[in-house]
Amino acid sequence: MRFGTLRTRLTVLYAGLFTLGLIALAVTAQIMIRDGAQRSAADGLAASGTVYDRLWQVKERSLTGAADVVARDFGFRAAVATNDTATIASALDSLRTRAEVPHAVLIDQAGGVIGDAGPLRGRIAGLTDVDAGVRDTVVAMHGRVYRIVTAPVMAPLQIGRIAFVLPMDDREMNALERLSAIPLTASLVIRRPDGRWSDGTTILPGDTAPSTVAMLATAAGRSFAILKPMAGPDGGAQAALLLSYPMDRAMAPYRSIQIGLVLAGLAWLIVIVLGSGRLARGIARPLAALDRAARRLEDGERTEVAVEGDDEIGRLATSFNRMSRGIKEREERITHLAFHDGLTDLPNRTFFHQALDQSVSRAARTGEQVAILCLDLDGFKGINDTLGHPVGDALLRSVARLLGDLAEDAMVARLGGDEFGIVVTESEDRGRARRLGQSILDAMLEPLDVDGQVLAIGTSIGISVYPADGTSAETLVKNADLALYRAKQDGRGAYRFFEPSLDEAARRRRRIESDLRVAIRTGQLELHFQPIVASGSASICGFEALLRWPHPERGFIPPVEFIPVAEETGLIVAIGEWVLHEACRLASRWPEDIRVAVNVSPIQFRSPGFRSIVMQALAQSGLAPGRLEIEITESVFLEGQDSVKQVLGMLRKIGVRVALDDFGTGYSSLSYLRAFPFDKIKIDQSFVANIANDPSAAAIVKAIVDLATALHMETTAEGVENDGQLAQLELQGCSTLQGYLFGRPLGIDASTALLNLQRAPVAVRA
Repeated sequence: MRFGTLRTRLTVLYAGLFTLGLIALAVTAQIMIRDGAQRSAADGLAASGTVYDRLWQVKERSLTGAADVVARDFGFRAAVATNDTATIASALDSLRTRAEVPHAVLIDQAGGVIGDAGPLRGRIAGLTDVDAGVRDTVVAMHGRVYRIVTAPVMAPLQIGRIAFVLPMDDREMNALERLSAIPLTASLVIRRPDGRWSDGTTILPGDTAPSTVAMLATAAGRSFAILKPMAGPDGGAQAALLLSYPMDRAMAPYRSIQIGLVLAGLAWLIVIVLGSGRLARGIARPLAALDRAARRLEDGERTEVAVEGDDEIGRLATSFNRMSRGIKEREERITHLAFHDGLTDLPNRTFFHQALDQSVSRAARTGEQVAILCLDLDGFKGINDTLGHPVGDALLRSVARLLGDLAEDAMVARLGGDEFGIVVTESEDRGRARRLGQSILDAMLEPLDVDGQVLAIGTSIGISVYPADGTSAETLVKNADLALYRAKQDGRGAYRFFEPSLDEAARRRRRIESDLRVAIRTGQLELHFQPIVASGSASICGFEALLRWPHPERGFIPPVEFIPVAEETGLIVAIGEWVLHEACRLASRWPEDIRVAVNVSPIQFRSPGFRSIVMQALAQSGLAPGRLEIEITESVFLEGQDSVKQVLGMLRKIGVRVALDDFGTGYSSLSYLRAFPFDKIKIDQSFVANIANDPSAAAIVKAIVDLATALHMETTAEGVENDGQLAQLELQGCSTLQGYLFGRPLGIDASTALLNLQRAPVAVRA
């Protein structure tokens, strides 16, 4: 059972145990009383049965004695011998009166009956002839019981029998009941054809044993009873005397004892319940106080309980108070940590979103505008990696203090990493958000003194405004992030407001990313090859592998759209691995003097498994290392030169050629040429486009070619599209050329066919 309180449980437990004891005692007493009543009833019934037997015998002797007197009378015997019916009838009538019986008859030797036999007249002779030695018998006929007592008439041989017929009725049973010492009930039962006994309304069980006290169901209810069969003419019993003593009467003398036990038990139970309740209350009261205090503590309330005594409960109360104080203090710390950044102590992302939700709800009621600024630090990763995380952490703390000073009453939060968010409430326009953004940019222009080190750091900011740019906190944050992304794309160190076109561009990027994942999985990407020719002869000396994506629904998607998405999402690593393997596999079909150039993304180049991928591509394709040319841009050096130098050294060691692509478009190209021995420099097409009519462009190309020649490097001019450009590049001494003038990127079959056509003998071509 479940109880709501310990007090109730203890009370019920103690009261229940004592109640069980009382019940056991009551059951035992009841059994003993019942046994005593049964023994008393059995003794009374046995005594009554003995009395009845004696009365039966006395009655028999009285009747047979009276009959014998008449039977020995000479005159009566003479009347019987002469068949003097009148004399016989007169004598029988006198005999019936003296014996006080209802019927007296004479049965002669021929079976004739003289006198009134009542209901048995037609059958009396047959009932008495069964056994001449039987003088007392009981018969049942038509639902009635009759006793027949006979005496022989001798002269000197038997010449007849005198018979008394006594109906056994309620009057005789009532007389027997009055003679009993106990208030029993006497009744007659008759044997049914199936052998069971019945008084006409109640049928006794078939296994009822005679002359034995048993518990039977009688008309008076459950009764102690004894069955005394009465001998019939053939020795069997047709009827029996049933002496019963109803259980209610047998238990009546003990009723006062039972009532006394019940009253005593109830009084004892009341005492036990009251005592148990008092004991349970004494135990449960301090525990209930602890329970209430624990519930309040669960709800976040600071609570303590009174300490009573120094027993176990008192010590438990003391421990609870200490625990309560400790929990409250820890909860306060945990709550602060849950909503604040551990490094800068600014509100964290969770707190930021909650505060933004509240600001948006308030602005919806008041009609105000809410602007959020999302910003991150430009170049923070480089500082963190080069100067260490302690310096990076100190820088974040300094920036947090700076933003707090600049934002005044606005809420500043650290959203994670080097990203911060600011919630600004505006009453009319975007002026405050714009001014705050500009002040942050201006402040970031000044180097920060961080633990004695002067660090130059910049930031980019994205701004969105409620309700113009969104009506929910999630939408505003998303749109501010999109504006931040645009600020970074526009060269960093700027702030940008959200525009709907940014959301459209973001959706397009997400769609490209989703489709690109499918393209990688289903093999939609293809490699095309653009020929690279030798200057002067225009003979093909190699091909550059270019990635193409024929989308099944949108047609060819240009690399300028999907390559940046692949680099942002990291898919470029898997794509680059496939490109290397596929380029080497296809290039192995070409002659041994034909090289294949593969562009490698900076992200792929810096990935830990890049060297292994190059080795596997060469080993699986069987391509000679000298026929593979890896093209990289100077952006691979932005994350540090040591690791790049190790990879370049490995490539050169195994014989793979390395080319510096888009030379002249960066800021440090010359320093990279001095630090790393490239095999080739690729001149960017922006210099080639105007070489025929712009002397300055021609001079730049000439300088690059001379520099490469001095460093023993080859040169490849990209984007050659007309003969004028070709003439100038050959004049400047460029090693190899590449552009639409010599062929567009083609599939592997077309590229191989172009190579075979160029190398076929002149006569065959003709």
